[in-house]
Amino acid sequence: MTSRSLLLTLAAGLALGVFQPARAQPVDQNQVPTTSLVQSVPAETGLADPTLAFAKDAWVAMIRGAKTSVDAAEFYVTNRPGSALEPVLAELEKAGARGVKVRFLLSAKMLDQDPASVARIRNIPGAEVRSFDLAGVSRGILHAKYFVVDGREAALGSQNFDWRALEQIHELGVRTTDPRIVTRLTELFALDWAFAGSRKLPDLPGRSVPVLRPDTELVASPPFLTPKDIRPAIDALVELIGQARQSVRVQLLTYSPIAGQDRFWPVLDDALRAAAVRGVHVRLMVSDWVLGGRALPHLKALTLIPNLEVRVVSIPEAKEGHIPFARTVHSKYLVVDGMHLALGTSNWEESYFTDSRNIELIFRDSPLAAQAVRIHDRLWNSSYAFPLDPAKVYEKRKVD
Repeated sequence: MTSRSLLLTLAAGLALGVFQPARAQPVDQNQVPTTSLVQSVPAETGLADPTLAFAKDAWVAMIRGAKTSVDAAEFYVTNRPGSALEPVLAELEKAGARGVKVRFLLSAKMLDQDPASVARIRNIPGAEVRSFDLAGVSRGILHAKYFVVDGREAALGSQNFDWRALEQIHELGVRTTDPRIVTRLTELFALDWAFAGSRKLPDLPGRSVPVLRPDTELVASPPFLTPKDIRPAIDALVELIGQARQSVRVQLLTYSPIAGQDRFWPVLDDALRAAAVRGVHVRLMVSDWVLGGRALPHLKALTLIPNLEVRVVSIPEAKEGHIPFARTVHSKYLVVDGMHLALGTSNWEESYFTDSRNIELIFRDSPLAAQAVRIHDRLWNSSYAFPLDPAKVYEKRKVD
């Protein structure tokens, strides 16, 4: 985005009452933007990539460095005393105490997950918490997971603001100072913050999307709550898969071409099948949460297509015993030809792209893609992943 188009974007938003003025720190023109992957892995698995930082450490460092603002949009918050999220919440409290403005956006449908932690954030000096509720607009939710510090640095990925996401689940995210990402996230946060306050959908400026794709791009869902010059995420993912010539690697919590009660939604299914038919080697890896689900027959059908493999990841229980909604793979990313990476917050099901707020980041010709390949292959070849057998009857895994 050029400086002129950015100014026009903010001016239009202010005129419509959608955006609030950013409280960003002045950008150091001499500082080279950095973007790195940050990981989370289930304890006791040995799945950590030794070259990558952990999200729990990156989050603490980012908030500790906050000078003016922390703007967070999260699906929910859940803490456990002594867990990896405790230092993050403690840094938020310290930030508020030194005058940093904390704004926290949470999905209305998930506020009851941990009322004590929500109250703890509300009690931070100067903090404000709003609930994001799409009831009456769509069946969707706030499913994005990101925060922006001082308008200059952001974290986004599959990690929920949940202690389990930092120590008991396989997750992948990004920490970045790239203004192309940070500016867009700041814009989206302002839009969603205003919507959460008014419950009125904004009039979105009608700007066109450039035909030439930048090497770094933010795409988002749902279309009805996204500025017109941000591409719908589903279009970007299908385009990337369509450009594949050698390989496609996907890792997800869940994958389903079934929408609603019984409607077939073939958009991503068709893209993967078409890639395999033209000779691209497709590897789709999902969690064992799919076992016993409605999408399982469709996943089994994919395994019958030449060049298309499906593996299911099953993480054993922790030594401490069963942890609800944990011990799984929750990362959401796509790697094409080992060169292009799409990483974000959407499971591959229709509602995540049409009804809910989600965000994906696309990195073309990026070294991040090679890192994601390494992460995918490490898990794909591990003892936790097994090929999906189209003839086998699987028992449904206990999740809660």
